Amino acid sequence: MEKLEFKKLLFKTAFCAMVCDGHVDPREIEEIKKIDANTSYFNDVDMTDELNQLIDEVSSKGKLLLLELFQTLRENKFTTVQELLIIEITIRVINADNIIDDNEVRFIKLLRSKLDVENEILRDRFGKIPYLMNMNYDNINKNVDQGNQDAMKDFDLTANIDLSKLSIN
Repeated sequence: MEKLEFKKLLFKTAFCAMVCDGHVDPREIEEIKKIDANTSYFNDVDMTDELNQLIDEVSSKGKLLLLELFQTLRENKFTTVQELLIIEITIRVINADNIIDDNEVRFIKLLRSKLDVENEILRDRFGKIPYLMNMNYDNINKNVDQGNQDAMKDFDLTANIDLSKLSIN
């Protein structure tokens, strides 16, 4: 995957992590801004254009946007570093508001199931993540298409989000 394309995927992952619980907390937006200001993760990505595109997509597709993200993650081969970045972005956005919603837990578990990074590497990098404690790290199912569909039924991405007021600037 091309470098800019990967950075856009990171931003899409952050966006999906932010909206997956049907609510956008200002602290989640601030975390994305902080990531942009303090890392090169989103360099060269026009965040305003990307955000507008993602808002349009979530408005028209709803939870299908998440399924498309998971499919993209499963279909591409990433380096270990790239996979760690995907997990890091997700954890940072999910933890930004200090509330771990059930849909956020479902989101990160589904996201994790699409990546190939070794569990030991994840534990070494992030430690034991409390909301993934019940996950069987040694037996992650890579072919969970029906499970994805079942898990997605609980996501309501636009329930409490005023997308017209969502801004990264």
